[in-house]
Order: sequence, then structure tokens, then C-alpha cells
Amino acid sequence: MPITRIPLTQPIESRTSSFAKDSRCVNGYFETRDQSKREFIKRPGLQSQTLAPAIPAGDAQGLTYFNGYLYAIVNNVVYQVDPISYTVTTVGTMTGAIQNCSMVQTMNNAYLFIQNGTNGYLLSSSGSFTQITNDTVATVTVLTGGSGYSNGTTVTFTGSCTTPATASITAVNGVIIGVTILTKGLGYTTAPTVSFTPAATVSSATVSNTSGSSIMTASTGIGSLYVGMTVSGAGVNAGTTITALSSTGGTYTITLSSTTTANVTTATFTDAGNGATATSLLNFFPTNLVPGAVFLDSYVFVATQGGRIYSSAVGDPTIWNPLDYITAESEPDNLVGIVKHFNYILGLGQWSTDFFYDGGNATGSPLAVASSYKSEIGCANGASIVQFEQSVIWIGRSKSEGPQVFLMDGTSPVKVSTVYIDRWLQKANALDTIDAYVFKMNGHTFYVLTLHGINTTLVFDINEKMWYNWSMWTLGNADTGAVDGVYGEQYFRASYYTTDGTSYFMLDDDTGKLYKLSSDYYTDDGAPIYYRCVSDIIDSGTTKRKFYTRLEIVGDKIPATMMVRHSNDDYQTWSSYRQVDLSKPRAQIYQLGEARRRAWEFLCTDAVPLRLDAAEIDFSIGELEQDGATPTNYRR
Repeated sequence: MPITRIPLTQPIESRTSSFAKDSRCVNGYFETRDQSKREFIKRPGLQSQTLAPAIPAGDAQGLTYFNGYLYAIVNNVVYQVDPISYTVTTVGTMTGAIQNCSMVQTMNNAYLFIQNGTNGYLLSSSGSFTQITNDTVATVTVLTGGSGYSNGTTVTFTGSCTTPATASITAVNGVIIGVTILTKGLGYTTAPTVSFTPAATVSSATVSNTSGSSIMTASTGIGSLYVGMTVSGAGVNAGTTITALSSTGGTYTITLSSTTTANVTTATFTDAGNGATATSLLNFFPTNLVPGAVFLDSYVFVATQGGRIYSSAVGDPTIWNPLDYITAESEPDNLVGIVKHFNYILGLGQWSTDFFYDGGNATGSPLAVASSYKSEIGCANGASIVQFEQSVIWIGRSKSEGPQVFLMDGTSPVKVSTVYIDRWLQKANALDTIDAYVFKMNGHTFYVLTLHGINTTLVFDINEKMWYNWSMWTLGNADTGAVDGVYGEQYFRASYYTTDGTSYFMLDDDTGKLYKLSSDYYTDDGAPIYYRCVSDIIDSGTTKRKFYTRLEIVGDKIPATMMVRHSNDDYQTWSSYRQVDLSKPRAQIYQLGEARRRAWEFLCTDAVPLRLDAAEIDFSIGELEQDGATPTNYRR
């Protein structure tokens, strides 16, 4: 009697962008053993965490781990969650349209930078949350250094504001070579003018020194002395200036630029600066941002739809100079997103990708173009871009090809989606709203891609190079579990992911629920996880009628029931489910009817772990068969 084995690891092979027909596996992943045997493993489950107070239900925008806490963003509100006690603290509120947020940590975890497409925000390691505003002074550029200035020169900013900015200068040999902003001010609508006022002359100081010495001491009447002041008085060489100042126990030590000619008992210290000019620029954090926030070499980078990639001040994400940008202009397409890859920043446009590296430029953007790596694969939706370990994965697009999923291999994009997955990506509304992330568990790295417009989650197993469909069952009761008022099997709604190094956390995109993900959870917060395997149409090499006598499920022995049904008419209608007890020594059923071509479906919703191999089926072939006549079944 012929025997066939149907693997319970069926790949997605949709002839159309629908799961109504053809093979697939739902809510699990495949694992290859001994280089040939492939088994199905049920995916990890979810357990909601009890937060105190609870995060109000709303649209989730992001989840990350920073300085010992989880940070969840829901309805533009940033919440801090203790990952042990689950105590919730409201950190701050953002403005702008509710959409996915891009986040990145800065050097030494000084800040968590957040951008929501409209504005930029900084969460400091001390817990303060501030918006990066454009009403402060970002930079001062010295145009002419003048002469005769000391470091005590006063910098004045003139312009309408709420709080004026303050700054100090650095002078060398009386020439101003730089201005350091001390406080950036607040409330400026236009860049203020900058002026320099020399420090007051000090003439009341009583000093002493040894004849021929370049060191003076003074204990009274010192006033306000600064490095760079000129010194005059009996016995002082012309043009002498202060080169260093120090104070110990109330006594001031003054180092001069030249040796005096005699004992000096009185001196006049003058800041006679004149002729210096400078200009200021207000902070400029850009708008109309594309997804992505990158930290590279102490800079934070964001990008605009128009193709500009802006950088913060080195080591200071609070300051953004309007001139510090580079443009992705190898093609006339808009930018869609940016991401870090090795030591490069990738600017992904609509049909091209440019590579940038830190060129160490003294002015403007620090970035330079690595033109030899330019790719003619762009990006269909910036929210699909995810960086992980040594690569980047995203939904790409070229001028001539529709959306496909690519993985960056070194500096070359490699297509990893199948023709069947491409059909899903090309479906109407599929790319309108996307969530994507990568997580690694049980030796597998998963790219989880949710296409909200078509209520579908597709998962790429980077290790097995296989695609799966993951779903989530919404319990049928009037709670916040509804998705647009619909209950039942939905997309995998855990749409945001982070880890603290030991636990896996996920955020429900529609309710703001915080979940833990674990292989030890066999349900999704109490709702069943629907393992479903649908086979391709099987004819066993002939269209003669087959008579199916026995079916056995090969896999682990567990206290669960497998529901089995079949379709003999190309998935149009299905038989009633029959139950197979998976705990039995032989998990099998008998008398399964006849068909020329048949597809099978296997379904298990029990709260148990699953590891399955195949369905083994005995059948015989009707040999003496005529059209319109009852076939005769001969068994051997």
C-alpha cells in the first residue's frame, strides 16, 4: 500500500495575495536537524504585564530599553516602566501626528534621542525630558578676531527673546579665535546680533615681584583680571600681557608674557580689545523627517524627505546647526529612511541607496559619500527598515521592480522574499502602514513585518531562510482587545519589541499593552495560539482516484488534539474537522475518503508546546477506472 508523508512545515506558496488557497504554516517556525529533517516548532507566547498605574489604551509608537528602564510611547506620551516592579511613570508628551518613533542612545547613555517625524526629543540619563527647540542660539561664528582682547571680554546677544543667551570667548595674543556658548537662551525668533565688550580696566591692584621676574603676586585690589589683559606700570615692558592666573589661600599669582625690568609695586591691567565681529545662528532641528535615527562617531543623524541628512553637534545632540547637512543626490528620488550599517549611514531613497561615512570634515556635515557603493535598490516604506547585528533588512524597490524584501550582505542588497511574499507586498494598501522589528530567540533571528493595511504579519526566519505567517487571536468580548471593532484571528499585534538582556518585551500597537514574550507561554495572554498547517494540493504523482485509509501525526506526544480536515476541490470547500489525540502512542485516524487531488489542513489550538514532523497517510489507487463509472479499488 502506498504511503505518503506530508511535512508539517509547509512554506508560504500563495498563488494570489490571499491565504484562502495554497500552502502555509501559521504561528511557528521551522528547525532543520541533521541537515535534512525539518520540524515545526510553535512560536513563543505572550503574557501581559500588570502595570501600576496602567498605561491608557491608545496607539503605540515605540518601545525601547534605556538606563535600566523600559520606555513605551503611546498616543505621543512617553512612559517609563520599571522592568521588575512594573511601576509606570509619565515622562513627557510629544506633539505632532501619531506615528512610529525612531530612537537611539548617545555616547555613554547620556541621552535617549527620540524623533517622531515632526520633532526631536531628548531623555537624559537623569530622567529629564525636553524637546529640541529652534528658539535657542546654536552656534557663534567669529568673522574677525580683532586685537587686544582678554578672556574676560563680555559677549552680548541682542535680539528679542525670553531669556538671553550667554557666552565666553577664547583669545590668543589678543585675537578672539572662538566663542563658547554657556547658555543657549530661549524664545528667539531670529538670530541675535553678537557684540564684544572689553572687560573693565583694573588699576587699583597692589602687586609685587622680584626684579626681572615674569611672576607677580597680589593679595588685595585684584579686581577682575583675565588672561590676555595688557599690563602697564613702572618697570613693566611694553606689550606685556597676562598669560596665566591662579589663586591659593587668597594670594593671586599672575604670570606675564615677558620679564619685567625692575621691581613692580603697582600696575594697571587693561582689556583694550577692538575690531572683533561675529554672527550667530539659531538652533535648527529639521522637520518632515523620515524614519531613522543614527548615532555615529558622537553625532546623531536624522534625515528629511527632501534628501538632507542633518547631524547634531559632535557629542551634543541638543545643538543642530542649519548648515550641518549633506544631501543624498545621486538620484532625483526622495529619501524614505536612514539606518546605520557597519560604519556607514545608508540613505535609502525611493529607488536608490547612498552610502555615507565620517569624512572628518571641519565644517558642515562630517559625512562624505562612498559613491562606489551606491545601489539602485531603494525602499518602499521607511518603517520596514531594521538594523540588526551585521546587517540591515527592509522592503526595497527599484525603478523597474515592485516591493521586495532585501537583506544587506556587506554592501550589496540580496533579495530574500519569495515570489509568493512579493505578491503580498504588492497588494493594495499593503504598504500604507507598517511595523517591523528583529528579535533573536532559541537560536533563530526573526524579521517580524506587519502590514496593517491588509491585517497580515509575515515573519522571515533569517537562519532557516523561510517565511511564516504569524497571527494573534482576539478574545470575543467587549474590551480593548478589539481591532477596529473586529474580534477573532488578527495580525500579530505585538508590533514593537525591546529587551533588557534577559527578558523579551513587546507592545500591542492598538491597546498599548506591555507583553512578555517567552517559549514558556503557550497562549497569547490567555487567548489560544492557532497552529495551522495547510498543505499544497497533493496527487501523489497521478490523477487516478486515491482512497485514504489511515492518517497519523508524527511528532512529540503531548496532551493535545490535532484537528484535521481536507479539501478535494482546490480549497473551495472543506470537510468537517476530525480529531487526532496527540497523546496516544499512535496519533491516528482512519477512513478518510477518496479524491484525485487533495489538500490537507492541520489545526491545533491547545495551550501546549508543539514540535511536529509530518502527517503519514496510507492510501490505495483505483486502477480500473472509467469516466462516469464507479471505480474499482484493488489493494496489494
